[in-house]
Amino acid sequence: MIQQRWCAALLTLVACGGGGSSAPVAPANSAVGVVEGFMQAVADSNLTRMAQLWGASGGPAARTRQPADYERRIAIMQAYLRNESHRLLPSTSPGSDARQDVQVEIRRELCTWVVPFTAIKTGDGWLVNQVDLAQAGNPARPCAPRGAGDSAPRDTSVGE
Repeated sequence: MIQQRWCAALLTLVACGGGGSSAPVAPANSAVGVVEGFMQAVADSNLTRMAQLWGASGGPAARTRQPADYERRIAIMQAYLRNESHRLLPSTSPGSDARQDVQVEIRRELCTWVVPFTAIKTGDGWLVNQVDLAQAGNPARPCAPRGAGDSAPRDTSVGE
C-alpha cells in the first residue's frame, strides 16, 4: 500500500514536471552554493530548477537535454532526497578548482543519512554532477537500523 502511494506520487511528479519557471537560473558561484540550491529545489518539488542545477561539463541537463532520460533521473533524485531537514557538512577533502565533493545530511522520519554530492565547475558556474542515492535510504521503506542493509549493493549514483 505504501509502495503504491509512493509510486503514484513519483508518477505525479514526473507528469507535472515540478514547479518553477523555465527562465534561466543564475549560475552558482560555488560547489556549496549549487548543492544548497539543488536541495532547495528538492524541498520545493521544483524539478525544472533541479534540471537547471544538475548536469555535466556540457551544461545543465535542462539545456542540453542529456542524458536522454534526465527528466526521469531528476524525478528519482527528488523522491530519494525529499526530507524533513537537511544541512551541508563541512568538507573533509579539498577537491580541485573544477570538482568538489559536498556531503549533505538529510533527515527523513527517524533516520539521518549522509549523501555525497559531486559538483563540477563549468563555463557558466557550478553544477551538481553526481549524487550517491544509495546513501539516501529507500524513501518507500521505513527507516532500517544502521548496518541492517536495504538490499543488495547496487550502483544508484546518478551522474553523467
